[in-house]
Amino acid sequence: MPPSPNILWICTDQQRWDTLGCYGNPYVTTPNIDRLVASGVRFANAFCQSPVCTPSRASFLTGRYPFCADQLGVAYTLT
Repeated sequence: MPPSPNILWICTDQQRWDTLGCYGNPYVTTPNIDRLVASGVRFANAFCQSPVCTPSRASFLTGRYPFCADQLGVAYTLT
């Protein structure tokens, strides 16, 4: 059986994709993130399950949609 891969997930908060230097923003300096990107992976497309951060993070970490990860109260009160 092959060994499990080592995956490091870094999640910055309150930030759009274009607020990082590694994505070409000329006004922002993010040298540490840029250095990680240079030696790792940078995603061109990403999708989130909820526009609110907590349900989206819970979904990513559990592999379940927010409504299945008991995150209904935050994600779906806009009815």
